[in-house]
Amino acid sequence: MSDERAAWEKIQTKTFTKWVNSHLMKRGRKIESLETAFQDGVELINLLEVIGDSAVGKYNKKPKMRIHRIENLNRALKYIKDHDVKLASIGAEEIEEGNRKLTLGLVWTIILRFAISGLDEEGLSAKEGLLRWCQRKTEPYDNVDVKDFTMSFADGLAMCALIHRHRPDLLDYDQLTAEDPLHNLNLAFDVAEEHLDVPKLLDAEDIVGMARPDERSIMTYVAALYSVFSKLDKFETAGRRVGKLTDFAKTVMDLQNDYAQRARALVDSIGTKRGELAEGELGEDYSSAKGHINEFREYRRTTRRQFVAEQADLVALYNSIQAKRRGQGMPAYAAPEGLDLPSIEGALEQLSSVERDRRQALNANLRKLLDALRRDFADKANAFYDQLLGFRSKLADSSDSLEESLASTKANLAELQASRSAMPEIEEAEARCNAANIEENEYTDQTAEDLSFEFEQLEKAYNKQVTFFESQIAAANNQSGVSSAQMQEFRETYEHFDQDSDGVLSRLEFKSCLSSLGVVELSFEGSDKEFDTVFAKVSKDGNVVDFDSFAQYMVSITEDTASPEQLRESFKTLADGKEWVTANDLRRGQMSNEQVEYLVGAMPPHPEVEGGLDWQKFLENFC
Repeated sequence: MSDERAAWEKIQTKTFTKWVNSHLMKRGRKIESLETAFQDGVELINLLEVIGDSAVGKYNKKPKMRIHRIENLNRALKYIKDHDVKLASIGAEEIEEGNRKLTLGLVWTIILRFAISGLDEEGLSAKEGLLRWCQRKTEPYDNVDVKDFTMSFADGLAMCALIHRHRPDLLDYDQLTAEDPLHNLNLAFDVAEEHLDVPKLLDAEDIVGMARPDERSIMTYVAALYSVFSKLDKFETAGRRVGKLTDFAKTVMDLQNDYAQRARALVDSIGTKRGELAEGELGEDYSSAKGHINEFREYRRTTRRQFVAEQADLVALYNSIQAKRRGQGMPAYAAPEGLDLPSIEGALEQLSSVERDRRQALNANLRKLLDALRRDFADKANAFYDQLLGFRSKLADSSDSLEESLASTKANLAELQASRSAMPEIEEAEARCNAANIEENEYTDQTAEDLSFEFEQLEKAYNKQVTFFESQIAAANNQSGVSSAQMQEFRETYEHFDQDSDGVLSRLEFKSCLSSLGVVELSFEGSDKEFDTVFAKVSKDGNVVDFDSFAQYMVSITEDTASPEQLRESFKTLADGKEWVTANDLRRGQMSNEQVEYLVGAMPPHPEVEGGLDWQKFLENFC
């Protein structure tokens, strides 16, 4: 044996002994001599059970005879073979006899299988995978070129670079030079031991003092660094995922609580109003009957519309909750009993039924009023309403050409606006009925106010359709890739701030628009260089901004739940495989204090572990 090989074996023996003890210490065990420690198989079995995370099986814990030692060793070697490891020329008899070379080979085989095996992917061996990992992590460092596990690590910079890449807070890499390898290696070993719990498997002198450092010893130490840093990456990823879930869960729960509270308030208010309408008095004389009718009309104009508006808001809120949950792969939200959308719709239908009964009862109390005036008003109102229905049906008409659809919609809008000339006659007829104390008309459900409301809503619908077609045409001609919905939103914003309706935005109108959008801040000191620059650019150094320039500017400034399985894996990672997780486990994932506090309050406690939180039950509500 050459002197260099003897030195390698000596260093390997020391390194492998420290590596073995770093695992045996988990069971309170320690070996002194690698050559003799495995002769009876007991320490070897303990090592395999620790790093293999499974039992070897029944064995003789206090072997006194050689046959018992051989049996223990054969059981250990079979365990290794069962983990897809080939043991060439390594037998139980040689280990029992204390063969140093074969014992070192056995330990090296174990290291390759259980410490570096996670890197033998994509056709690479464990060694090649570990080397590729080192090269990838040290690539940003100009003075590090990892080509092997010998001379590439001789100056200590590669070791320091691996630590600095993952934990730059632990050492000042820029202050290191290749001229002081002993300092570099000692720094890396000390920092790794103190802050990363990586034992000193090597001494700096073991590397610096060798013409060619021992490859296996360096690989063993680098593998220990890889184990720590790969787990750290997993914790950070898990922390980010759980942090996102925490923020999302808080948002969704707030929305669900808001929905439940508002839905309960709406259902209760509808029930109260239904009882009031069903039991309300009709009036014993004309004056009191008129007062009750006026109260009913006021209710229809205010409270009733508030009910309908709140129902629409709840539908939008409910759909938003469901969309958010679907986006995270969560099960659908189930509203509390009696507060789901069909139940709310049913409550409104019951209210509508009571309203119809109320209206009919009030009408019956006033049937002696002049029928002719009712008919006169009804004929005019119904005819106008029929016109509105006709115009409403035309809203659905469309053409293959956007330009033709726009022209048709504008023409219909002009006709609709012209039809309003009939409203004065309708209002006069209603005034005559009111003067004759006619409070209800059995020939029509319309009032001048309702018709005016319907007209205004229909006029708004036509104006919106005109804006829509114009935005569609503009979007079709637009090369920026902005959607028609965005272009329509730009158009509506533009028209809202065009206060004088002259088709362009003045300097003040444009500034008010950008300020409302939060693009620029209002200045009260007369100096606004930022806005001056924007206005000059968008107006092309003019005095006004047209819509095309406005749309182009808006396009230029408007750019933009891990799967359930990933979330489960993330919680499992944070819990280190346990069925429960603690607040400290959550903090190890780099989550904020607010996120940790929320989860501690929201997650159910584990029934068997004090301070443990049952993350699996918590996830059942979201995945």
